[in-house]
Amino acid sequence: MAAKTAIVAGEGILPVEIAKRLFETGVLPVVLALRSDIDAFGGISESVTRIRCPGVGRIIKEMKRASVQNVILAGRVSKRIIYTMAIIPALFDSVTLKTLAKSARDDHSLLASVVEAIEEAGIKVIPYYQILPELLASEGRISERAPNAEETRDIECGEAVLRVTLPMSFGQAVIVAGGAVVALEALEGTDAMIERSSALVKNGVLVKMMRIDQDTRYDMPTVGPATIAHMARAGLTCLAVESRRTLIMEPQETFSLAERHNIAIWGLPCQIRQYS
Repeated sequence: MAAKTAIVAGEGILPVEIAKRLFETGVLPVVLALRSDIDAFGGISESVTRIRCPGVGRIIKEMKRASVQNVILAGRVSKRIIYTMAIIPALFDSVTLKTLAKSARDDHSLLASVVEAIEEAGIKVIPYYQILPELLASEGRISERAPNAEETRDIECGEAVLRVTLPMSFGQAVIVAGGAVVALEALEGTDAMIERSSALVKNGVLVKMMRIDQDTRYDMPTVGPATIAHMARAGLTCLAVESRRTLIMEPQETFSLAERHNIAIWGLPCQIRQYS
């Protein structure tokens, strides 16, 4: 990747892993951090700029100043920004307000509008899965243990539910136990949903997928050690993710934790292939 590249870095390990991989290939990325812990990018980036109030105009301006040609959008950004804009619009620059006004208030429409604004400025948004292809979930049994018959039935139930809810821009995950939907992810995110489910049941499976039309350049689901740890505390026994459209972060630790807690990990068929 010869072109100068920026990373707009939200929370989580994904932006750090991308920066490390770019550094290993001889690319020093320009990091625009929408997070407080910027030390992780020290020594593996050309520069790190903290963006305290996420603004599309500010981000584009910083990338232009650094002569950036490509950008990778990675990591979690709090969905509270959508509602903060409505309450205190003065906090946001004109480009951000214009961008948000053009989109619906769901994650996918919002991200698509942000990407459109960036690319209209002449900066190409590139997919992060191309940087870390080995982290893409495979199809079938991923962990040491395969799902048992009851877990398989719950996976099928969860997959059927998500096929209906994902096009409505709900969250990407559902928890099913004994054929009953225990919790459906909304604005709170997967980890908070898992915690919420533990007040209702102490077993079940977690199914996580993507919308068929979701853009894999910047909006792929991720799971990792924290996911398994939350599942173990909640008593969940199986994780099913969409193959080729889910990143498994820190796979060695993820699989080790899954084996320790006897949690099965299963790769569902990729929905793009199934429905296209």
